[in-house]
Amino acid sequence: MKLKIISAVFLFYIISLLMTIPAAMVTGFIPAQADLKVTDVTGSLWNGKASQLSYKNRYHLKKFSWKVDWSALFTLKLKLDIKFNNGNKAMSGKGSVLAGLSGISVENLLIDSSASEFLSYIKLPVPIKAAGDLSLVVKQGSQGAPYCQELDGHISWQDAEINSDMGKIDLASVGIDLSCDKGQVSADLKQQSEQLQTTANALLKEHQAYQLTGLIKATDKLNPTFRQGLSWVGGKDASGATILKFNGKL
Repeated sequence: MKLKIISAVFLFYIISLLMTIPAAMVTGFIPAQADLKVTDVTGSLWNGKASQLSYKNRYHLKKFSWKVDWSALFTLKLKLDIKFNNGNKAMSGKGSVLAGLSGISVENLLIDSSASEFLSYIKLPVPIKAAGDLSLVVKQGSQGAPYCQELDGHISWQDAEINSDMGKIDLASVGIDLSCDKGQVSADLKQQSEQLQTTANALLKEHQAYQLTGLIKATDKLNPTFRQGLSWVGGKDASGATILKFNGKL
């Protein structure tokens, strides 16, 4: 009986000690090769804040905070409720990240961003500018082979525009449903404006291979230069829509 009491007291002491460890002490042990930098850390390991998280000096999350959800520990998972805000009219987000024996997963993840800020993180073969507001919602997403085990998400792009040296394309509204297809990431896209109508499916396959299929139909309101360019993309179906069919590697 005494041994059980001593064990319980010792376990309580260890948990209490872990709860009070300053987060700055732990983040100081992040290896340089991880390319992850955490600045101005305050709070504890279980409930803390950082002024900024930087990955490879390219991706930044500001005013980042986290809090452990203790109830998840009973399911042998570590659950962090996170928030970040890059500033007024900049990228912000919140949601839950879980780590367990089966890997990493996310729940109720919401990220809002301007299209221009999001585009700044992507390397494109030609210089273009984008306008509009992007929202990513992931109800459930879990790690699997090669990429996912479960994925239920949606991307919404409102007031969507693309600008390049050749002119502007008004996309109006773009919706993308995200799912997991046998471990592969599947994205079903629907877009409609006075200039273009698009339905497509993009599949991210093993070894960063991709497959894109769909249809894109232009109206007379689309810039003639872009309408002519569609003829180089692919053939047309009976309705006059251009057939999209591409395979390659990212």
